[in-house]
Amino acid sequence: MVRNLVKQHIVKNLWQYALLFVIFLMGTVVGVINATDLDGPTRTHLVQIIDNFLKGEDIGSQGGYRLFFTAFINQARVIAMIWFLGLTVIGIPFIFAIIFFKGFSLGFTLGFLIKEKAWQGILMATASVVPQNLLYIPLFLAWAVTGVNFSLCLVRGRFSRGSALGPGLVTYTGLMLVFLSVFFLGAFIEAFLSPWLLDLVVK
Repeated sequence: MVRNLVKQHIVKNLWQYALLFVIFLMGTVVGVINATDLDGPTRTHLVQIIDNFLKGEDIGSQGGYRLFFTAFINQARVIAMIWFLGLTVIGIPFIFAIIFFKGFSLGFTLGFLIKEKAWQGILMATASVVPQNLLYIPLFLAWAVTGVNFSLCLVRGRFSRGSALGPGLVTYTGLMLVFLSVFFLGAFIEAFLSPWLLDLVVK
């Protein structure tokens, strides 16, 4: 049943998903390009951090509940920001900007690791970046679509009457809480699984 509901949602909002996915891909490409062009003190500092990992530092010890809490709070802030932007009639371009920046961050990280460490960088990226993003990316796209749709409803005046706005806002906020609960799993992967996999790679 859930699978059918998800499928219907995607079909119903296909153009929104297509547009946001293209924006995400554009951000990823720009991130990769910037990573390959990076030079100077910033590049040196990042390379030094990676080299410290490769020298045998126990990356897994940096995980745990502290990293779990940090990872969840970071993602929750973005979810809350999209929620707020969806409440405004001018929030759609900013939601697009958030998705672009998410793509940029991912592209920059992957591009830098692969450029500096070649095949070893691919292994590090696969272990430390890919697992949680397999969950994060679809969730962010789905939540961004929800925010865009709510903002469009405001623009079109569907919630112009107070009686209609209340239930819509409650549903919208309830969906945010559902997304936040699923992001717990992503934070768990980022805090426990990814550091463990990365520790295996560098050793």
